[in-house]
Amino acid sequence: MLKCFFSEYLPLQRGCSPHTISAYSDTFTLLLKYFRDEKRIFPSRVTIDDFSSENIRDFLEHIQKVRGNSANTRNARLAAVNSFVKYLLIEEPTLSGKLQGILSIPVKRKRKKIVDFLSSEEMDAILATPNVDTWCGKRDRVLFSVMYNTGARVSEIADMRVADVRLECNGTIHLFGKGRKERQLPIWKNTMQLLRQWIKLNRLSPESALFPNNRGSKMTRSAIAKRLTAIVSEAKTKCPTLKSKRISPHTLRHSTAMRFLQAGVDITVIAMWLGHEHIDTTHFYVTADMQMKQKALDSVQETSSKNLRFKASDALLEYLENL
Repeated sequence: MLKCFFSEYLPLQRGCSPHTISAYSDTFTLLLKYFRDEKRIFPSRVTIDDFSSENIRDFLEHIQKVRGNSANTRNARLAAVNSFVKYLLIEEPTLSGKLQGILSIPVKRKRKKIVDFLSSEEMDAILATPNVDTWCGKRDRVLFSVMYNTGARVSEIADMRVADVRLECNGTIHLFGKGRKERQLPIWKNTMQLLRQWIKLNRLSPESALFPNNRGSKMTRSAIAKRLTAIVSEAKTKCPTLKSKRISPHTLRHSTAMRFLQAGVDITVIAMWLGHEHIDTTHFYVTADMQMKQKALDSVQETSSKNLRFKASDALLEYLENL
């Protein structure tokens, strides 16, 4: 059943991307190893009876406490298991009594962190840091300019080909997002000029990776993150406020969203720009901008009344002291 789940159900019926299938595969690799090492059940001998809500709960606790996985990772593992359970119920509805308990396992509530984003001055300092006299510096300048312009996920940027860029008249970039969702975004004139120069300099063909490594193949997500870390480390000497921030490629995405929000762009447009499926995902940016909060506070007149303290009667004080 598990082989059919991966070879037929996910790619053919659900139309899942290779990234999703790979993530689900990781989950079941961990689950089967857990059965083998902790429950003494070899993978080839796992049955539906072993696939119980109690064992799945134990597995989820194990990956958090022993492996140190976050609540987000735990919830992602549970989502993969639930997808398999739903597949089993389609194939064998009579298993409902045994498997329904797994679907009732709640997701782990997680603490929502305050969004960290960069100001325009901080972003300018980062973009001005790469040494454009070197090939790597030229690439990094264009790379992070495109990321800031589009608010693209690092995976979307890593997968970009030259054919995904249109530089005639008003430039556009075609992005392929999560869940195979596509979106086309306009770009600033400066970004368009940088891209033109970059593609011409390297004589890149339409099928070439837009941002290759020094071997000519596409950069990995971790490689992009390392380049950003190195550039930020250097930029801190020119922009001290960067020292207090933890910056990753996703921070650039947050910074794009916050720049749009501060400019008064409607939140539904920002959600479309970022490729969010639900507007609730975008709404948390509204709660992150202290300037907007201060503006809201300033628009409300401060109370003129003096601070008043409650004074209890002597009888009440005597009653409370004698309790």
